[in-house]
Amino acid sequence: MTNEPSKIRIDIAAYGIPAGNYALPGLAHARSIADGTEADELRIADRFARHFTGQLPTSELTPAEFNLIRDDLHEQVAERREQAVERYRRAVPRRFAHAVPAEEAAAWATQVTSDLHSARSRLFTGTVGTGKTHSAWSTLRAVAETGANLRFLAITEADLFARLRPGGSASPESELDSLAAVDLLFVDDLGAAKNTEWTEEITYRLINRRYEECRPCIFTTNAAALELPAVVGARIASRLQQMCDLIPMTGADRRKDGNK
Repeated sequence: MTNEPSKIRIDIAAYGIPAGNYALPGLAHARSIADGTEADELRIADRFARHFTGQLPTSELTPAEFNLIRDDLHEQVAERREQAVERYRRAVPRRFAHAVPAEEAAAWATQVTSDLHSARSRLFTGTVGTGKTHSAWSTLRAVAETGANLRFLAITEADLFARLRPGGSASPESELDSLAAVDLLFVDDLGAAKNTEWTEEITYRLINRRYEECRPCIFTTNAAALELPAVVGARIASRLQQMCDLIPMTGADRRKDGNK
């Protein structure tokens, strides 16, 4: 009978970092806080190894060890944050480039990055021009600012159907697979297109796959919650109701008279 190898563990709460894969400190890092002897370097490196396999709790680290690990992990988060925000900047439309996350968006981003598959999706509802798309993009920015290594894809419903329609791309099924598998998906203007048997089936297949795999989404729609079954179909509306937090947006059309 053989013992299974210990799994790597990082106390993300203790170190104040988002969940993810990190390069762990080893001998080279141990050298910076050792007493100058090879024996002490090896001793500290071994303590690091035991710490990250759950054999040495955070509370039993020396202040020097804890500070070294924390600082190294935070440097990695800062680098990832810079990369994630840059990816966001390349993706965000110019109109929404300066969207600032609200507190609830930042809180949701923390949930997503802490446990991707337990975070609920978000469904922004409201009439035309109430700021749904702006709020959705600000939420994506909040996710980028955590520094978590999450892939996101943003697409309007119209472009979604254009991409998945036969002849719309070289492989519509591959496109559907990519949309279903991305970490975080934002679909803007859900229910805006004329509902046909084909559009309802495509939307159902996409949302159902993400629903079954517990992958978070962000949706915007002009339809009120009670109108969703008629607009997108009962099967889709039922899944949206279970997987999403409803966020009503109210107010006048901000696009009128040049309002932002």
